[in-house]
Amino acid sequence: MKYTVLGRAGIHVSRISMGTHHLDDPSDIDRHASNILYAYEKGINFFESGATYGDGNSEIILGRAVREMKKGKLPFYIMSKTHFGDHKTFRRDLENSLKRLGVDSIDSFTCLWGVKSICEWDGAKAFGALAEMEKARKEGLIRHISIPAHLESEEMQRLMQDYPFDICEMGINVLNSIYKMDWLKAAWKNGAGILAMNPLASGDLLRFQNIFSSICLREGQSVVQAAYTYGLSLPWIHSVLGAFNSPQQIDEAISALEQPPYSQEELSEVQKRLRKSIADCPYEERLSVGRQLRSRAAFPRGEAADLMQVYPLSI
Repeated sequence: MKYTVLGRAGIHVSRISMGTHHLDDPSDIDRHASNILYAYEKGINFFESGATYGDGNSEIILGRAVREMKKGKLPFYIMSKTHFGDHKTFRRDLENSLKRLGVDSIDSFTCLWGVKSICEWDGAKAFGALAEMEKARKEGLIRHISIPAHLESEEMQRLMQDYPFDICEMGINVLNSIYKMDWLKAAWKNGAGILAMNPLASGDLLRFQNIFSSICLREGQSVVQAAYTYGLSLPWIHSVLGAFNSPQQIDEAISALEQPPYSQEELSEVQKRLRKSIADCPYEERLSVGRQLRSRAAFPRGEAADLMQVYPLSI
């Protein structure tokens, strides 16, 4: 495993981290806890959860694994979230999450579980969640203030100017990264640690491999390996955060670190091949895939339409 310093948060995190949102069977607590421990044994030391992830089981699963990770030598870090933005509910959910996770403090706990509009951020300030985060940080209950978001680049840049977040978590992958570059550079310059979630575009890279396998540049490279290599090669990303449901999926993602990162020329070649592969598809197929991408939080309509080269209001 390779490690890096997560921006101003100052913690040493694995270049590949693990999220617990897309669990295939959240009720299978033992299996998923075992997968987390396997990832930890492989060197992954940053784990992301949420109070409502996995039908409410995600934090329970992670808490089960935490009990064992506490016995290990590798330091580990945890991020979790709640949906609510008023200060009382935020505090209640923070305290409940600490109990489920089995920790006295957490590296990051935020109400901004996936900001999709500026008004959500404004609401977090107006209804006291941001102030409660700052209060909890002073009390030692949380260590860093973070923002997970699904916004267009211009909106993210405004947020970065509005508040000095320690950690930014955003859905960034080979399909949408060209639309996020200005924000990535601004966040990096601002000193924030950057986590790129959804490296497989919520599974759409695998679902539409007939189009998206064009991202594979190297001989024998799988779509998963290509997707992780691409994210790991962007100089403004500290860690790529994936969801894993088996040790095999963990191993495949980690194997991307065995190859050198893409050069700037290779990054450009990936995008060139991707655009050509999409352009070669019949319009109806592009339309169908565009509608699927549009249903994902990380893909605003304009970005999905531009990528798939279709009329925006048709998706």
